[in-house]
Amino acid sequence: MNRVLLLGALVALFSPGAKSQGQALANDPLTGLPVIPTTITKFGGNEPTKIPDTKICKSAMKANMYALAYYSMTDHYDKTKATVSSTAAWYAAHLRGFKRIGGYDGQRAQDSFSNADGTIMVMVTGMRGAKGADVNAYGITYYRFQPGLAPKTIASMGQGKIVCK
Repeated sequence: MNRVLLLGALVALFSPGAKSQGQALANDPLTGLPVIPTTITKFGGNEPTKIPDTKICKSAMKANMYALAYYSMTDHYDKTKATVSSTAAWYAAHLRGFKRIGGYDGQRAQDSFSNADGTIMVMVTGMRGAKGADVNAYGITYYRFQPGLAPKTIASMGQGKIVCK
């Protein structure tokens, strides 16, 4: 009888409709902003990785990071799916009123989008490559700051040296 219960639990766990298969999020739960569809894996999910809460300058920071599905271990790597420029273009079209800021840190492109009061930012991070190269994107991070950050601080986040003035 115990084997039958165990088998039933395993079937339920690994069935196509099981919660462990993931649920596709259309919007980031932290910011309410849209999430690019290339984060959805072949299993149908795109749950974010929560970044530990911290402080940036004098602001409390909360963040969620999404890996692009084509780059995950469970999916086939497809270099044509999402470059930094195409991913940033998608966000530019979907984040009306947000300011776009280009950056480069640690041999990675860091294109950011921030709202006017500096409370919300989305950063598109690329794979390693030469400055100015249109490399493939591999992650998107959504940030919430309370209170909002100064424009100079937001611009510095994609450069690797945070300026708190």
